[in-house]
Amino acid sequence: MTEAALYYEAARSGFGDIFLDDIQHAIDAIRERPEIGAKVAYGFRRVLVRRFPFSIVYAVEAEAIVVVAVSHQRRRPEYWKARK
Repeated sequence: MTEAALYYEAARSGFGDIFLDDIQHAIDAIRERPEIGAKVAYGFRRVLVRRFPFSIVYAVEAEAIVVVAVSHQRRRPEYWKARK
């Protein structure tokens, strides 16, 4: 995420912070309603980030939500499957 934030900040001043805010917004939404994510594979769910081509892949466990990846939608979008 840091690399992506730096990339967006270099592209346009302030975009790095906007990117991180959008990631946090998506994580907050997941925390409030873990079932909102679309089911993907191996019991994982995915939520798209609002203004950027990223998604958050996560699993809902008994007492925790585990974020498996913050994945770019066009650059190796399923690399996280090796983490199952």
